Amino acid sequence: MHWIFLLTILSAVLYLMLSLLLFVRRSPGPQNRPTSLPRVAVLIAMRNEEHYIADCLTSLTAQNYPKDKYDVFILDDGSTDRSPSIARAFCARESNFHYQPVAPGVSGLFGKMNALAQGIRKTRHDIIMITDADCVVPSGWISGNVAYFSGDIGMVGHLTVLYPHGRLRPSRAERSLFAKIQALDWLFLQTLAAKNSHMGKPITILGNNFSFRRVAYDQVGGFETLGFSVTEDFALMEAVRKQTHWKVTHTLDPQTAIYSHPVPTLKAFVQQRFRWIRGGRKARPWGIFIMSLAVFTHFSFLLTIANGHQTSALWGLLGGVVLSDFGMLYPTVRKLGLRSLLTFFPLFEIFYWLYSLFFALLYFLPVKVRWKGRTFERERSS
Repeated sequence: MHWIFLLTILSAVLYLMLSLLLFVRRSPGPQNRPTSLPRVAVLIAMRNEEHYIADCLTSLTAQNYPKDKYDVFILDDGSTDRSPSIARAFCARESNFHYQPVAPGVSGLFGKMNALAQGIRKTRHDIIMITDADCVVPSGWISGNVAYFSGDIGMVGHLTVLYPHGRLRPSRAERSLFAKIQALDWLFLQTLAAKNSHMGKPITILGNNFSFRRVAYDQVGGFETLGFSVTEDFALMEAVRKQTHWKVTHTLDPQTAIYSHPVPTLKAFVQQRFRWIRGGRKARPWGIFIMSLAVFTHFSFLLTIANGHQTSALWGLLGGVVLSDFGMLYPTVRKLGLRSLLTFFPLFEIFYWLYSLFFALLYFLPVKVRWKGRTFERERSS
């Protein structure tokens, strides 16, 4: 099995070289505040979020952006709990908050994509911002987003953090060990995504914290033209990247970083990643290469060690790969003031290696996706 040893060495060296290339990429900062502030529409797809929606809407009432320049659209996708009454109460107090029930299955779309498509139809705003009902945003979230839209920037992704940071203190924040590992995992993956976008090769964007120009959305024909996808954020990003002249960027700016709740169980984590796999199958070649290299490097190390090739060079490279992962993660964690999370880095690294291999085996298999109590299969709702 000498060839496995050689492949492990080659893949590890390539992994380290690519990590270094990504690490040195600087994150672009926001531009100067525009003299004429654009009108902003914030869209929130909501389905049975009675425990979280109040925190989300409260954070949106506290924005430092002029109230007459932004509107919040709460898109109720068939909630059967107290979410609608909570949302309506906010709308009664806040003139720029709007409650909108969502009609099912319009234009062949389902779930969140359907809700967002219907919400965007109601807007006449320059910038569309998306977050989720279980998220909490900082007071400078809207103004921070707007500052990135200069020149040919058409879509911007921002950080989502699964652990309380800065001044964000949600009433139901999760602080379990599993939550901390997930927080490190999300920050690691988002840092990789941001570094790739800074290299001009955006590979993904998170659907609970991104924004785009309305003109870019219209140029691709909107969600109705794109067709249904359980990863509507990725579908829109790819359409903007391929079909327009607008550029996509991803920031690591703590000023626009939001809080979102980690999933509570391993089963929920698996369901979440199944949905991500569906989007990953349509990734650009560069994105597939990045994912494949990471999985192959980790798998080949395990296979080589299991076959007895435990040389000092191999252990040195293994240490180098682990250190490169730490080096990729550390600056983002430091910016957010969450260095205490790095205590759990060894557990995260083990978890990351194991789940990467697990989901790699499932990549080509047909999978059903559950989201908000619904099942999606083959890009159609059941």
